[in-house]
Amino acid sequence: MMKTGRNCWIHKIIIFIFLPFTAACASNTSGNSSADNPGEPLWQQVNKDFEVVSLVYHRFGDARYPSTNTSVSVFEEHLKYLSEQGFKSYTVTGLLNDTSALTDGSKKVLITVDDGFASFYEHGLPLLEKYKMKATLYVNTESVGWGDYLSWAQLKELMDKGVEIGSHSHQHNYFVNEPDSARADIFEADLLKAESLFEEHLGMVPKTYVYPYGELSPEMVEVVKDYDYLIAFAQNSGVMNNTSHPFAVPRFPVAGSHVSMEQFTSKVNMHPLKVGKAEQLPLIVASGEQMDYSIELIGDNPSGPFNCFIGGKSSSEAVMRDGDQLTFSFSVPEYRRRTPVTVTTRDRDGQWRWFSRLLINPGVEE
Repeated sequence: MMKTGRNCWIHKIIIFIFLPFTAACASNTSGNSSADNPGEPLWQQVNKDFEVVSLVYHRFGDARYPSTNTSVSVFEEHLKYLSEQGFKSYTVTGLLNDTSALTDGSKKVLITVDDGFASFYEHGLPLLEKYKMKATLYVNTESVGWGDYLSWAQLKELMDKGVEIGSHSHQHNYFVNEPDSARADIFEADLLKAESLFEEHLGMVPKTYVYPYGELSPEMVEVVKDYDYLIAFAQNSGVMNNTSHPFAVPRFPVAGSHVSMEQFTSKVNMHPLKVGKAEQLPLIVASGEQMDYSIELIGDNPSGPFNCFIGGKSSSEAVMRDGDQLTFSFSVPEYRRRTPVTVTTRDRDGQWRWFSRLLINPGVEE
């Protein structure tokens, strides 16, 4: 595979990965792996057709922050649609530990909520209870009890009501801005600080993770794996499936300008465009940099045509197909810290398939 871009992560770190799914079959999960090629956890092995849409929300009914807000009425429309269309919701670990759910063909959804804002407790939870939907709340521990954030007592109450609590770091930093040589140690210290606070206040340590801002690097992946996390989510769009990188799992954002019912129904009925695990990791880039790289399509892939969007702008000329390989050539947009490079196409059944890779430009401040 050809790719350019600062810190494009071509080094390989050989490690052992052991992700127990059940004690009965734990012996099947060990093997050599690396950040680019982590192997398959059992939640991927049990069903080659496994896929589930993961949604990410932030605030509910808080118009002060429109880019991360979902109105209460719109959230109810979303949940009503899921309920009427027969979707079953799970907490993240609830799904990963449910072999029958992983192997059946029912429609599934993971509702995830980032940051731990009080609006989830006030507006989100009552609607989840009304529609009998489950959710996983990802908390950055330093913010607990601040201003608009939930308190530890409220988080404990949410746990008692069946909401899963996951880790979203301690300080919610831009970790990719740290020097390569120090990034792993800084990220590890933050992760362990969060773990200690979860243990102190909630009596448990989450083993599912969401990277702050959806930004990650191979060093960060290695840390999450070393501390036995089951899964880690990014924030680029896509459908979780049996070929997903288990520590860079995509989620569809549902906030700001991405909340209309037309967009929502499209997302929850989307299917994955499957590519190799290494090609799912973000690329760290610079403004104006020329990008030339390829990704390999996996499985029974569509014949095209392929649509390409760079930062939401149609750029079909940026991608070419040769057999099972898509080759990209374009310049990195300036003044954007995070730029998704998204490919969509219809399969032979007319269903839409989607893959998005993230470009991260640490030189742009937010």
